[in-house]
Amino acid sequence: MQIIKKNLKEGKISLKIHTLDDLWHLQKILEPGDLVTAKTKRKTSIKKGQEIEEGERKPMILTLAMEKAELHKDMGNLRITGPIKAGPDDVQLSSYHTIGIKPGSELTVKKEHWKRYQLKRLTEAKTKDGMIFICLIDREQANFAELRESGTEMLGTVKAKKFAEDEKRDEYYGEVLGFIRKRGWSRDIIIAGPGFERENLFDYTKAREPELAKKMHLHYVSSVGKSGLNEVLKTCADKIITSSRIARETHYVEELFSKIKTDGAAAYGLKETEKAVEMGAVETLLVSEEKVGEFEKLMNRVERMGGEVVIISDDHESGEGFLHLGGIAALLRFRF
Repeated sequence: MQIIKKNLKEGKISLKIHTLDDLWHLQKILEPGDLVTAKTKRKTSIKKGQEIEEGERKPMILTLAMEKAELHKDMGNLRITGPIKAGPDDVQLSSYHTIGIKPGSELTVKKEHWKRYQLKRLTEAKTKDGMIFICLIDREQANFAELRESGTEMLGTVKAKKFAEDEKRDEYYGEVLGFIRKRGWSRDIIIAGPGFERENLFDYTKAREPELAKKMHLHYVSSVGKSGLNEVLKTCADKIITSSRIARETHYVEELFSKIKTDGAAAYGLKETEKAVEMGAVETLLVSEEKVGEFEKLMNRVERMGGEVVIISDDHESGEGFLHLGGIAALLRFRF
């Protein structure tokens, strides 16, 4: 995501969207009542006597007071709906319209007040690296996934064919390599799984595609599939995907759970966390994305006191566990 222009005195930030991940970040930043200005297409209104007739559909720039923002990953756009607040003279104000934002779109968002965590999210979205490709492989099958800022997505599976005594493993590795070559060439590639299949696949690739092999990072996990993918996110966080949103959030949640188990410097639940804030003990406040509206005053207070606020999404295993814990917790500077 590119920040084209920023004027916080007027509450305006102009953005250019580059990827589907940018749309995901934008959806999380937008709030009801925000004024969104962008190019769109709409039928004009023509007044004839006491009647208003619709004219032809034409491109124009409209400003909406956003009421709803829906991300359609399959269509690759974010649909922003609300009443029209500004536009050409032949457009009826206060009538409803939907603007489709997609990669390549430019828009301006105006808020009464930009919150610190929203500005932080924009900055992080601007500096993120590309996606990471993941292959989870054992003797029976290989699963493929990609890691985006907006979450993980399973891409497909290659199953090993069984032969009598002499298993022709090269045929299996060839199919797996074909999938990786097609979908993962431009990214870092994590090859993970139990046993020795990850090493076998790496050796096979190195002999045939040495440049592709240089992008591969091998890691042990105990299984394939979604459980193996969750294990990759935990075990590889500090090595390969430290800069990704899911890895970063997983790190914070795992640190919290570790401190809770050892009676360390942590607080969780609203009552205990509020007490920690009162004592000035909060170094990092963790808030579930589902609970941001509920705990916004607490978030603002922590930021004013010099603490950090980290938003935890619930679209991964650690985030789900954190939400079940109550969705509010803190890593502390000291115990109290």
